[in-house]
Amino acid sequence: MPTQRRQPILILVLLLAGGFLLTSLVSYFVSRASLRARISERELPLTSDNIYSELQRDLLRPILISSLMASDTFLRDWVVNGEQDVDVIARYLESMRVEHDTFSSFFISERTKNYYHAGGILKQVSEDEERDAWYFRVREMEPVYEINVDRDMANLDAMTIFINHKVFDREGGFLGATGVGLTVDAVKRRIDHYRDKYGRSIFLTDTEGKLTLSSSRYHEDVANIHDMEGLSGIADLILGSEDGQFTYRLDDGTVHLNTRFIPELNWYLLVEQRETAATSNIFQALLINLAFCVLITAVVILLANMTIKAHQKKMARLEEEDRILRGVTEDQQEEIARQNTELRKQNERLEKALTEVKTLSGMLPICASCKKIRDDKGYWSRIEEYITLHSEAQFTHGICPKCAERLYPGLTD
Repeated sequence: MPTQRRQPILILVLLLAGGFLLTSLVSYFVSRASLRARISERELPLTSDNIYSELQRDLLRPILISSLMASDTFLRDWVVNGEQDVDVIARYLESMRVEHDTFSSFFISERTKNYYHAGGILKQVSEDEERDAWYFRVREMEPVYEINVDRDMANLDAMTIFINHKVFDREGGFLGATGVGLTVDAVKRRIDHYRDKYGRSIFLTDTEGKLTLSSSRYHEDVANIHDMEGLSGIADLILGSEDGQFTYRLDDGTVHLNTRFIPELNWYLLVEQRETAATSNIFQALLINLAFCVLITAVVILLANMTIKAHQKKMARLEEEDRILRGVTEDQQEEIARQNTELRKQNERLEKALTEVKTLSGMLPICASCKKIRDDKGYWSRIEEYITLHSEAQFTHGICPKCAERLYPGLTD
């Protein structure tokens, strides 16, 4: 490409590329900032509220069932009357399990220490047995119920979420503990359902930060949020407030976190969203914009190159025509000068001819007697008339000395 065409096209490329790049980047960063604000201020808190409501509905229902069993007159009367028919309590616990669709139901008597379930008596609890420590903890605690994750001996040690509720007689005496159990897998499926429904990662911790439930395949290798990457630095802040909004960094980008304390469960609900998935669409839009910018720039450069090239050709043609036109004009000027010279010479010849016409020359027929001259038409004219007519000479009359002496002899003296 010639230098005179390269420079304006280079300037045009820089202007277009710079303008498109600046516009695209500004649009990308503004969109990303707006997305971050929308996630942290609107979407994530709203999702957390919805999940909180659904968790209350899903996990508080077993609490209500346990509370219903603890206040059931049949159960209390059966215990007060001496726990005489094991089949009766077994059928009662089975009906509660089936009717309310729970994984298990149980009752432990304070008087006999028998562990009743739908199949009858499972065992007797003992303070010396480590796996029975939960019962004696429930007996001494101030709240009337607790939620505990433990293995269910009545169901092949399956990990179960137990709602343990105290049972009192009419005078307020402690009769034992009853409740229902939900499998951890069932609750995790509910957590996974929330994750798929809302597109967020969800996990629950106790007041010490211990991970109780979480979305499948997420934080499976970590037991406490104090040990989680990114969360370890803000774990105390999370556990020190009833709700909050946080942002932390991971290797793959920014993570937005919304936390909320669930007093009924004495757990913390943590809902988080990775920014990478949300900003990937914006980044793809940026790449598409840049691709269109490159395409538009290429088209503009091509059109500009064609336009400049056509203009240069036109200018070259006009210069050639002007050069040719200047050459023709010089020839014409030379021709005009030559013709002027020729005309001047002709004028000189004409003037000379005219002068010659006005000058008498050749043979003039003149009368030998009266001196009249005969013209071309045959007329005879006096000599002075003929000469005046055919020349530039003018006559004035006088008298020569000889004629004066001859004609006026007396006057000459």
